[in-house]
Amino acid sequence: MFLTIFNSIFPVFIIIILGYWLFKIKFLNVEIQKGLNKLAYWVGLPAFLFYKVAHAKMNVETAGNLFICVMVGTGAAMILGYILARAFKAPRASVGAAIQACGRGNQAFIGLPVIIYTVEQLANQRADLLIDNVVLVLTPTIIIYNLICVSSLIIHSSKPSENLKKDIFHGLLKNPLIIACVLGLSWNYFKVDMSADSALFRTCGALGKAAFPMALLGIGSQLAQIHLRGHIKLAFVFSLLKTVFAPLVGYAISRYLGMDNIETLVAMIMLSTPTAVAAYVLADQLECDPDLTASTIMLSVIFSFFTFSILLSIFG
Repeated sequence: MFLTIFNSIFPVFIIIILGYWLFKIKFLNVEIQKGLNKLAYWVGLPAFLFYKVAHAKMNVETAGNLFICVMVGTGAAMILGYILARAFKAPRASVGAAIQACGRGNQAFIGLPVIIYTVEQLANQRADLLIDNVVLVLTPTIIIYNLICVSSLIIHSSKPSENLKKDIFHGLLKNPLIIACVLGLSWNYFKVDMSADSALFRTCGALGKAAFPMALLGIGSQLAQIHLRGHIKLAFVFSLLKTVFAPLVGYAISRYLGMDNIETLVAMIMLSTPTAVAAYVLADQLECDPDLTASTIMLSVIFSFFTFSILLSIFG
């Protein structure tokens, strides 16, 4: 059990900590950190997603169940986050930040590598099929997360949103992760005859392998620039909603749907991912309590480590 936890979780968090430390000792600077993020976001992860989706073998039932679990668990956390923010009489901007903090998980850069390492350890024969279905589920969830979180921030923002709505819509259309998944789905649907060992897919595979280290180092260096400040008590509550409450709801839904243990574990890992670092940038841009968002990101990263460990000790 300990070996499974160590092999599945520690590689991800050790690289994040390494990025944090390298930034603190000034081995990495802001320019390098931004470069790592851009490479991972615009090149590495899109290449990985295109490669995986283009050859994915989808199990409709598995993918559908995972999607339902993730959507219901996330939706419940966002709704409860909104209710609690209002109950605590948080400022209008903080309510928007709460909804995003409870709903916008870092599934692509943190959740996906943890899932890959986990299923390779626990479900070797089903690993490829499970990973394929997780990647396929990411496409609609990324779109839905963006639409809901951005809309809630705009509604609760004090900043004029005329041009922002247009910019954000265009940003969604230009999202490289969404584009890569759509291209991969098209390739898969039309069954383009090209071997997985072809030059194109070997290139995408090589770039994809570099995506996660680059992204995790970038996340670590970004965390080194974030400090706990603002409404710490609220951040604590919203972090628990994101990393504890959401996966518990997902567990209940998975049992209702009759999912097996490994599928339930995958769904709960997806729901336990910490608030995405990118949420801070958007909260800052839309003037929706970036301090609260920053604190929630930091705390949720810490909480997610323990949630992942508990999940693997139970289901591993």
